[in-house]
Amino acid sequence: MIPKFLGEGQTIGVTAPSFGVTEPLDIVRFKHAEETLLKKGHPVRKTPNVHTADESGRSSPFMQRVTELGGLLEDPSVGAIVSASGGDYQCEMLMGMDWDFIERHPKWIQGYSDNTVLLFKITAEHDIATIYCSNFGDFGMEPWHRSVTENLEFLEGKRTQQHSFGTYQDGFIDRKTGLEPYNEDKKVVWTCSKGDCTFSGRLIGGCMDVLEWYQRKGNLDMSGFLSKYSKDGIIWYMETYDMDEPRIRKMFEGMSKDGWFEGASGFVFGRPLFYKGSDYQKTVSDSLKGYDVPIVFDADIGHKPPRMTMINGAKCTVKTGGGSAVISYDLTE
Repeated sequence: MIPKFLGEGQTIGVTAPSFGVTEPLDIVRFKHAEETLLKKGHPVRKTPNVHTADESGRSSPFMQRVTELGGLLEDPSVGAIVSASGGDYQCEMLMGMDWDFIERHPKWIQGYSDNTVLLFKITAEHDIATIYCSNFGDFGMEPWHRSVTENLEFLEGKRTQQHSFGTYQDGFIDRKTGLEPYNEDKKVVWTCSKGDCTFSGRLIGGCMDVLEWYQRKGNLDMSGFLSKYSKDGIIWYMETYDMDEPRIRKMFEGMSKDGWFEGASGFVFGRPLFYKGSDYQKTVSDSLKGYDVPIVFDADIGHKPPRMTMINGAKCTVKTGGGSAVISYDLTE
């Protein structure tokens, strides 16, 4: 199910399913994002929990988060929903989610990091495409990075292809105004285990920290997605916030044993943020050595921006060469 694209004049909804955004400079950034998007024809509706947080970082009690997300889904003026932030507690929402309601109100939902909890489950179990890309704050940078402009174009249905970027930001930066763009200090170099490569399939993935939790807990059923789409090939994309080598090896062992990689036509890995271990690429490659498919590293995905717009559930083709890449989508089915 490809949701309807964001129409002219339609509202972008923002909610905080995990962490609430309360730092003064972040609030400045959000305000600027609202003003910029309004100029581009999209008013913004923020739920009450966007700028609240308890001592642990939760924006609000889990049922409030569920209810406020549901309000945006039910609002006919809202054409797409972007998460305010990542965090650690989105998994609590699973206790209160009405999945039939989600299926009755399909809309684009976007975020990254902890937002994998809802994005991955909505696509893998409920057959609705979702977007793994920037949280709302990136719309508040000045000027916009190409990745942000193209992200909005994807939401509006005006784009089906994206080229990788030339440089990336290696880590976090201190903000002075709240409007700072990315501090791109490293060169982007995509690499593929099979040299320059091209492969196609249905895209699925997200933050490995969350995917590992799902696999370990056994509280997500991949069988329906795989039985329906493995014939198309499955492209897995992943990136990690904070994982170590033993945890990654055990995760891939469990995923393989549980059949998660049935029909895999390729793997795409973003740059890890905090990795504890020896050679990250070797760890991943060794763990996936039983799959004779391309394995791509240093993709523009996840915690080291800029971020490509990754559309869970969509058919796509990944083409790499010369240290760069192009991802092309078929959003007709």
